[in-house]
Amino acid sequence: WKCFAMLRKPLLPICRAKVRPSPLCRHPFRKIHLPARALNTVMPVIPPALGSAAVIAVGAALSYVCYKLIRLAFADADLHLLGLGKHKSNAFKDKVVWITGASQGLGEVLAKYFAGFGARIILSSRDASKLERVKVSLGVSDERVLVLPFDLCSDYTELEKAAAAADSAFGSAGVDYLIHNAGASQHALASETNAEVTDALMQLNAIGPIKLTRAVLPHLLRRNRGRVVVVGSMSSKLPSSGQAVYAAAKMALYGYFSSLATELADTGVGVTICCPGPVATGSEETPRVVFGPTGRIVQNATGASNRLNPARAAQLIACAAAHGVDEAWIALHPVLAIGYIFQLLPRLGWSLLKKVGPARARAVKEGKSGYDVTKLMKAAGQNS
Repeated sequence: WKCFAMLRKPLLPICRAKVRPSPLCRHPFRKIHLPARALNTVMPVIPPALGSAAVIAVGAALSYVCYKLIRLAFADADLHLLGLGKHKSNAFKDKVVWITGASQGLGEVLAKYFAGFGARIILSSRDASKLERVKVSLGVSDERVLVLPFDLCSDYTELEKAAAAADSAFGSAGVDYLIHNAGASQHALASETNAEVTDALMQLNAIGPIKLTRAVLPHLLRRNRGRVVVVGSMSSKLPSSGQAVYAAAKMALYGYFSSLATELADTGVGVTICCPGPVATGSEETPRVVFGPTGRIVQNATGASNRLNPARAAQLIACAAAHGVDEAWIALHPVLAIGYIFQLLPRLGWSLLKKVGPARARAVKEGKSGYDVTKLMKAAGQNS
């Protein structure tokens, strides 16, 4: 309030409609003098109450900005998504939710989350035995879960068969939500990644989901309802050193589905693109398998620091889908903060990422955390 009172003092002489008879009148904000007649021309007679109103408006604006900054400091998603709040408890009641990559990791957590809110679940991945295990773990009746194994990288005819099977499931109820969760990460330098790994990553992370969406679109459009939910990555919004091909695939995914969203805007079919940062999937019992420079490797334990809890990630993805948002950022800091910086202050964003980029690439290659800013800045300083 003291700050507001200080602001109020120079405003009141202007707002009181009386100008001193001096031929020169002092401007309240600059050390210059203006003729009284000129001041009356520029600043017409204003009711005295407007001085207080202006102070209140300025105070409210500053309070709102401070509130947003404080909320952003503790955020794990973009402020728009957090502002929408939780979805309704019946948002997924009896909805058909088809999840790819559902045999482990975030896909398994998503299946449990949607099943807990009464959804009918279609589980898909290549491994039927793992899908059966997930089905049992859901704790719902067999009539509410369908295991639909297929290879996302298979021929288009196989994807069409999978799409038809999903559409006819549960008495031909149709798919309400298609969750594109299948994919794989990468820990390798771009200069060391071979052609086979490049092809595999692009096929699994981009081309496969695009082809499956093309196969399921006729069914969604025929029913004029449904939503395609893409589990992309913050790598589609930011350069990601040590994960160049992975980032390229996610950027391709973002490009396709953002364009698709605009094409479908006049239909009942929607698209939601979720961009999560690092999620703490994997454990000592079930370690994460990612692509290295020449093939798949077991990821070293990088800890859960700066990685989002999978249950929280699943909740935020579900909220984004239920609210029908176009795009959602789901990440802890520093990834979320850098995302905002890169969008609002791109030159500063480029400077930061180029500063830590080489050190992060080396850390990711060695299986270390690529999200510890303090260590990365220290390493960057030692190598500069």
